[in-house]
Amino acid sequence: MIRYERQQAILQYLQQHNPATVGEIARHVFASEASVRRDLASMEEKGTVKRIYGGVLLGERTGTVIPLEMRDGEHAKAKDAVAKAAAEKVFEGATVFLDASSTVHRMMKYLKGFKNLTVITNNLRIFSETEGFEGKLYCTGGSYNPKNRAFHGPAAEACVKALHADLFFFSSQGISEEGEISDFSESETALRKTMLQRATKSYFLCDRSKIGVRFPFRVCDKEEISGIFCDVKLPWER
Repeated sequence: MIRYERQQAILQYLQQHNPATVGEIARHVFASEASVRRDLASMEEKGTVKRIYGGVLLGERTGTVIPLEMRDGEHAKAKDAVAKAAAEKVFEGATVFLDASSTVHRMMKYLKGFKNLTVITNNLRIFSETEGFEGKLYCTGGSYNPKNRAFHGPAAEACVKALHADLFFFSSQGISEEGEISDFSESETALRKTMLQRATKSYFLCDRSKIGVRFPFRVCDKEEISGIFCDVKLPWER
């Protein structure tokens, strides 16, 4: 298979399996992963695909919901630093909402020293990391999304509406230069907005890759929350 034909085969595969890993694509087009990576680098320059940690997306569909396995390792050090800084806002006796984002998930390891903390989340991954956590942990329930290991939908929103939290920590896929926070997932956006309404203070966590990006569903503006944790200065702080 010549290079042009292979790249066309890659595009056809991504139209049916988006996003995909390099290994999956290599097996499909009967080529080495090294060859596929070279093809993807060339295709990304043309804007037909976008490479992400662990895989690749069609360029025209980069606003899709990226599976947790792919986005969790992206900008890992920055996300961990942001999560650690955000955890310093938590206090003994607090009730905390944590959303299902990969950045907020990293806060859990910094919350294990608390003796009297209540955590309410739609993030299934948090429940696998409770060793050493001495507080109370609640799940919102709802419709389960295996790609994001998260619960959402009307049942999850109803659960949150019956509760109140002192603090809410969340992330999303983008924050514009003006400070509008948005996401591609309609259902996750709806649940985040409900958590915003039911929390006294809310904090947005992001890394530099999310700055200047806008998606279809608006979560909130920067003026509607208590603060933002990021690994770089935000546009209005420069």
